[in-house]
Amino acid sequence: MISVLVIDDDPVVCAVMEGILEGEGFAVCSAGDAQTGLSRFAELNPDLVIVDILLPGKEGIATILELRDTNPDARILAITGGGSFAAGDVLRIAELLGADNSLKKPFQPAELVATVKRCLAL
Repeated sequence: MISVLVIDDDPVVCAVMEGILEGEGFAVCSAGDAQTGLSRFAELNPDLVIVDILLPGKEGIATILELRDTNPDARILAITGGGSFAAGDVLRIAELLGADNSLKKPFQPAELVATVKRCLAL
C-alpha cells in the first residue's frame, strides 16, 4: 500500500486529506507540526510527504529542505493557502527548493488525488 504523510497544522485540513486519500486506497498519517512530521518521516519512510508551507515553529520551506537532506529521493508535495503571501510565488519557491509539485488551498478532491498521483509517478 502506498503511504502518505501529511504535515499541516490545521486538523480539519489533515482530516479532509486523510479521508480523500484513504478513499483512494492510500495509507495516510498526519502531523500537526514540522518536528513531529520529520520524526514520522524517519519512522515510516512514506512514499509521499505533503507539506504545508505555513507551519508553526519550523516553516514548510525549511521542512522541505530538511526532508531533501535526509532523503534526496523523497517525494514531496507542497501546499499552501498563502496567508499574507502570494500563494503561487511561495509554491514556486518550494518547487525550486525541492518540492516535486505544489497545490494551492483550497483544492478540489480530484485535484488533490491527481496531484498526488503525479508526484508518485515522477
